[in-house]
Amino acid sequence: MSGVPVRAFFIGAVIVLAVCERTRAQALPDSSIVQFFPTQHLFPRLLADGTSHQLGVSKDLHSRLWLGTMGAQRPLLQLSLGSCDLQAGIGATVQTSFLRTSPLLQVVTVDFLVDFPVDIRISPSFTVRTGYGHYSAHLADDGIEQLGIPSVNYAKDYIMFLAACALQDIGGFVYGGGRMDFHSLPEREKHWVAQWGGEAGNITVLPFLRLYAAVDFRFKQENAWRSTQSYQVGAKLFQQPTGMARIAYTYRTGIDDRGQFFRHTADFSLLGIYVDF
Repeated sequence: MSGVPVRAFFIGAVIVLAVCERTRAQALPDSSIVQFFPTQHLFPRLLADGTSHQLGVSKDLHSRLWLGTMGAQRPLLQLSLGSCDLQAGIGATVQTSFLRTSPLLQVVTVDFLVDFPVDIRISPSFTVRTGYGHYSAHLADDGIEQLGIPSVNYAKDYIMFLAACALQDIGGFVYGGGRMDFHSLPEREKHWVAQWGGEAGNITVLPFLRLYAAVDFRFKQENAWRSTQSYQVGAKLFQQPTGMARIAYTYRTGIDDRGQFFRHTADFSLLGIYVDF
């Protein structure tokens, strides 16, 4: 990380910490509380986001395409400052897509995503997120070449800016913001991604079963601000602060999530099983 974006990120983090500390000093004179490896995430999981950290596998109901994700996001440290809480963590995921061609599975793409989120809970219902991340989508270029498609050196280094607000009236939350890709390949001069969405429902059917619905919309400058839209309905099983299992159906349309296909459109009907940590 270097240059103006990095300086801006650290300056912003210092300002937020200074505001939290000033408010804490005025409201609660007690000592700050440091907690290592907290069990609860301050920022909500974005379940409909196809690039979020999770462990799972899904099948497109209209083709031979399978999508797999192997990863998780975990908080490492939480600092309670009285009027607000700050949580730092790490997330990493390998995202794969492959075609079922008897008797083998043909790997199409392997993408890698790692980020270091910093979440700040300003009030019980409002949380913001920033942090650094890296995305590489050229770990299985031979799979693309076997399909007769030229591979792309697709990579991003970015800083994220998101805010989430819990809404009891809908049984969930809404979120919005985006990210700035300060290092971007192959589109070097198009840096911005906008994102918004939400989750609703969370209706308890059985003590271990809750039904929910979620949406996610992303708009990329590199695609002339065209969208990737995800609509998801599913069931949360055995939900705990540390994680849960899910069964979900997702309809995803618009610009393809996979970096090697960033110029292509997709139309997937995905049935999947997931585990969130």
